[in-house]
Amino acid sequence: MSTDPLPLLWLTGPTGAGKSSAGWEIFDHLGRGGVKAAFLDADQIALCHPAPEGGTHRLRARNLAALWPGFRRAGMRCLVLAGFVDTPEEVGEYTALLPGAAFTVCRLRVPHAELRERFLGRGWRPDLVEAAVAEAVEQDRSRYADLCVDTGGRTVAETARLVLDRLGGWPPPVPATATATEPAPAPADPGGGAGAGVPVPLVWFSGATAAGKSMVGYEVFGRVHRSGVRAAYVDLRQIAALRPSTEEEGRRLRAHGLAALWDGYRAAGAGCLVVSGGADSDETVRACARLLPGLTPTVFRLHASPATLLERVLLRGRGGGPALPGDELRGLGPDALRAVAGRAAREAAALDRAGAGDVRLDTDGRPPQEVAAQVMAHLRLPP
Repeated sequence: MSTDPLPLLWLTGPTGAGKSSAGWEIFDHLGRGGVKAAFLDADQIALCHPAPEGGTHRLRARNLAALWPGFRRAGMRCLVLAGFVDTPEEVGEYTALLPGAAFTVCRLRVPHAELRERFLGRGWRPDLVEAAVAEAVEQDRSRYADLCVDTGGRTVAETARLVLDRLGGWPPPVPATATATEPAPAPADPGGGAGAGVPVPLVWFSGATAAGKSMVGYEVFGRVHRSGVRAAYVDLRQIAALRPSTEEEGRRLRAHGLAALWDGYRAAGAGCLVVSGGADSDETVRACARLLPGLTPTVFRLHASPATLLERVLLRGRGGGPALPGDELRGLGPDALRAVAGRAAREAAALDRAGAGDVRLDTDGRPPQEVAAQVMAHLRLPP
């Protein structure tokens, strides 16, 4: 097994600076060029609330280090990470746990007036805009990054190209042995963490594209942790971004990545795990569940009619719905979006014929909050 470090590019900066968008663009650019690259959004690997003692950075650092071997076994040559950090000490929490990574930290900066425009343009929580600007002011005083790139007035593609230009040929060439196969991690220890020995609910949302998995899953996650039960949430699309890769590599990354994250969440005291996506069959769920000792899975299959799927796919194509890195429907033309909706309708019909999942929930004409309330009525949460 090689111990040569692999390049890790960390894009950071204030809310609205474009970390995730530029990071995904760089990742996509490298993958199209044949560089086997991985991408992670740091927010997506620390969704555990109420927040565990020790803070978010400790959990993110632990989970990044836990996911790293899976990407490396899959042949990753470099990883692009997007996420907020603001002191050298916080950066050190990550580098200490990942001696196998060669970190380059790039801070993205945007003029404060433009930052306000970007933030308000999202249409989400305008009351937080001044806090975002104050965060940017503090970032401008910081000295933790290896380089700073101004994103003002630039498109996402222009920002990505500028970052790569400033880096001068990133990722650097690595020895062939640096991507050697690593041994699989030891099976998870079912002991430890909060409620050891007590079955923990695994709430898994499956369904066709645009059936509502992420929206409903995140709403249920919020309801569970607001009830007083510490909950964790994983969107499987967000933990296995590797290009170029095969379908089998992606399936393996999702399964082992989920197990790696659950180890961290369980140690942080999570009493419920909510998962969206990735359940293309009941066998897939069973295979993943074998890697998740102590969890009791219930699969909620969300169903929508062809007309509803088309409506939602077209909305996502126009930029509607949650802004998640790598949503490949955004920006597609009408014909391409209709083709996606057609495939989704066929997928939904196939899942119906197979009777997939434990509970089938129709989402036509229903907001995520209504579907989530129905899910909550099924759950038996730990005291």
